[in-house]
Amino acid sequence: MEKIQIGFLGYGTRALDFLMADPRFEVRHFLSPKARLCQDVYDAKERYKDSLELVVVRDNADLLRKLQEAQEKQPVQCFLMNACCIILREDVLSYMPFYNIHPGSLHNNRGHQPHLWTVLLGEEESTINLHTVTPGIDEGEIICSKTIPILPEDNALDCLDKLEDEIPVLLDGLYAHLVEGKPAEGSIYGGAYRPVMDHADYEIHFPSPQEEDEGIEWETFLVDMGRKIRARSMHHGAFFQYCGKRVYVDTLPAIGTEGQTEEGSKD
Repeated sequence: MEKIQIGFLGYGTRALDFLMADPRFEVRHFLSPKARLCQDVYDAKERYKDSLELVVVRDNADLLRKLQEAQEKQPVQCFLMNACCIILREDVLSYMPFYNIHPGSLHNNRGHQPHLWTVLLGEEESTINLHTVTPGIDEGEIICSKTIPILPEDNALDCLDKLEDEIPVLLDGLYAHLVEGKPAEGSIYGGAYRPVMDHADYEIHFPSPQEEDEGIEWETFLVDMGRKIRARSMHHGAFFQYCGKRVYVDTLPAIGTEGQTEEGSKD
């Protein structure tokens, strides 16, 4: 069995775990962006301290310099990226092939936090992709992909976990591409780009008295509120304004008979 020497770049360390457990790959380098150092990265550093050194990179210039140093010591064929906030420049990409894992549709959900947007948009399915990296954000040849259903009650973390469970399928595709010359499934250039969510995307607007008088569609309101809460539940939650402050909600509020009269109207 041919073994692929590979490096890892990012803070999405579930992909690193799958790589380390796959006998077809020999992981020689572990790089992570300074701007996104987190507990997952530090935990992975501890897990693999006997075989991998964590190298922190600041920007493209720093990344290129450390790639060159790494290649002199232990050359690799390519790098796998998962959750990297550095948009790679042409000089980096011309030095080393990079492949990226994107947990969201490349046609409808490019950009940052795709699993959050999947929930907020109410998507009924989502796709995890392995694609070549180009200077364009989440563009390139799609080497392998897997589509899974998303349930109405799934929150953003559920969505991400389900998608990342399929990373071994992507590694199968990467290996077949590199070793057997399997062609790409297709390519993506353009498509809907989702920016980082801002407060306007997950603020809950309770209806005004005028809107209530005009007849608000409460079912639509509750669905919208639920999506905002589930989308942000793995962070600090959706919020509503109360007395000039933001009140965050990271779980769905109970909606039942508590506080209601026998006729169903609130006391």
